[in-house]
Amino acid sequence: MKIMNIGVAGLIHGHVWGLIESAKRVAGIELTAVADPTPLLERAKPDFARQYIGWRDMLATESLDGLIVTSDNVESAQIAVEALAKGIPCLVEKAMAANAADADRMRAAAIESGKILMINWPFAWNPTLHDIRKRIHAGEIGHVFHMKYRNGHQGPEEIGCDEYFVGWLYDEARNGGGAIADFGGYGCVLAAWYFGLPETVYAVRGNLTKDYPVCDDHALIVLKYPGRDVVLEATWATCGFDEAANPALYGNRGTLGAYGDKLLHYSVGEPGVELSVTPLALGNPLAYFKECIEQGRNPEGMLNPDVAANACRILDAALKSCASGCAVKPVPAT
Repeated sequence: MKIMNIGVAGLIHGHVWGLIESAKRVAGIELTAVADPTPLLERAKPDFARQYIGWRDMLATESLDGLIVTSDNVESAQIAVEALAKGIPCLVEKAMAANAADADRMRAAAIESGKILMINWPFAWNPTLHDIRKRIHAGEIGHVFHMKYRNGHQGPEEIGCDEYFVGWLYDEARNGGGAIADFGGYGCVLAAWYFGLPETVYAVRGNLTKDYPVCDDHALIVLKYPGRDVVLEATWATCGFDEAANPALYGNRGTLGAYGDKLLHYSVGEPGVELSVTPLALGNPLAYFKECIEQGRNPEGMLNPDVAANACRILDAALKSCASGCAVKPVPAT
């Protein structure tokens, strides 16, 4: 078996530790090198053959077959552009970028290099979301006229994220927003995968619960499609979630509701019927990344950079809407 040498650029994205553990479970992957300028490097040291303070030094020195990119949303985009230019496939942890312009730079770098660019969304490994898409596109609930989805928690500081993760999540310039960027991105990429770019985006955001400065801890985003609307909620303010369906999709012949890993179908006058959900062939992001590299094929669904870039376009429009108070048309890819 050919060994695939994988590097990690950045340790300040809190999801990095789960990705490192995922990599350790994949046969044929060797965690070769890691780069980060913070004290987090000491925590990662036991899992890597070599360590660097700067990611550019690592890219210049190491011969890598793939790179996990886990810095803030601005630096991650720059790392990916430079790594792809060196011919290194990249797995970038969500979100793709802080804005669509950086997302398009990443897409262009991937196209020019011919190398894989994968955007990892943790909920992309939930088979229920894949099953929903298959069912709505097969017309099982008729015309889907409405979808609602909410995601979040009480806040990065409140749930115990480390100071380095909190430091950039609360910095709008490095994150692209607050809760609207962190958790609104999930809803935007789900909508982009299910339905594409909307006609218009309307959004509101604010700091509704925090007694310290943060650009927003709660946001609502409304997407208007031809014959359909989507309502997304992003929160750093919620103290416990209820048991409502999430997402819920409403068609003119039925309703689908996801409850964790369960999917229920509702029809008029009938109780919800649990549907069988097909497991994913691969449930490990590093196994999938490795397979895409070996087979020379682009990631699919939410992991595809075109879909993730459309999520950035929706978020760009949402932020403009928050500032103007008006609905905004997202700018399509050129």
